[in-house]
Amino acid sequence: MVSALRTLHRGSASGGPAVTTRNRQDSHRELPIGRRVAQLRVRRGMSQQVFADRIGRSKSWVDKVERGVRTLDRLPMIETVAAALGVAPAVLVGRQAQRTPATDATAAVEQVRTALANYDTPSGRDGPSSVADLDRQIGYACTAYRHAHHLQLLRMLPDLLAATRHANRPAGDAPAALLLVRVYRVAAQVLVKLGEPHLAWLAADRAMTTAAGDPRRTALAAVPLAQALRALGRGRLAMAAATTAVRPLDLAPHREPGPDDAALAGILLTEAALAAATCGDAAAVDDLTGRAAHLAATYVEHHLTRTGSGRSWSTSPAR
Repeated sequence: MVSALRTLHRGSASGGPAVTTRNRQDSHRELPIGRRVAQLRVRRGMSQQVFADRIGRSKSWVDKVERGVRTLDRLPMIETVAAALGVAPAVLVGRQAQRTPATDATAAVEQVRTALANYDTPSGRDGPSSVADLDRQIGYACTAYRHAHHLQLLRMLPDLLAATRHANRPAGDAPAALLLVRVYRVAAQVLVKLGEPHLAWLAADRAMTTAAGDPRRTALAAVPLAQALRALGRGRLAMAAATTAVRPLDLAPHREPGPDDAALAGILLTEAALAAATCGDAAAVDDLTGRAAHLAATYVEHHLTRTGSGRSWSTSPAR
């Protein structure tokens, strides 16, 4: 008995291989996927920048995944990350393989694809929701997008698309049209994030059609259109789409632009600059970021003059 206890004690003190290895493996698999990526990357002596270069992503993307700010739930991306780390995808997914978030996301994307394809399908409601109710639901959807709750947002989109289409019949009602543009916009943006640029382009194109030439609605729709085109490697087209949408906004020097106009123009100019960067057009990047900074400075100057506010604002673009 004493001998057995001594043997057990020696095995425990020396880190008995059978028990501790299993515990380490189980503990490793219980970690969030981002933490597992970080541990494996560090063990292989790779900086975030080196690792980002190997998988074709930015250092910021890697940092957000490792900190859990950004989800890593698409199977193709998991396979790419695993290959760069020299492990099987199952090592990253661990025990969560039974739940397969990637499969859930793929199924949700397909439901959004079906909803976009069946845009004439009735919503199944007795009557259209009120504009206020739809506005509130779209607000929830946008919040989900900002917090990277992509799967939650994908699951919301089919019903939200159906409801806003229903509210926009017959077409032409300005408040309902704006709601539909906003839904198409957030749909396109999350699809770009999830690596579905062709489907994102379809949603953005629907947003442009719904905008029907209205300057503000068109500007809203042009943002995801530029993002989708850039994701498709069409930088020049993305730049043209963004800059063209800026022109109809009333930003004349004699008139103080409203916050919506100024913000939309600034976003579009920034998107155009990003597109120019993908084309290697440094001159266009400088011109577009300079225009965005000038617009911001002009708006702030008008705002301070009219309100007497003492707040200070930074208008220097990140370069």
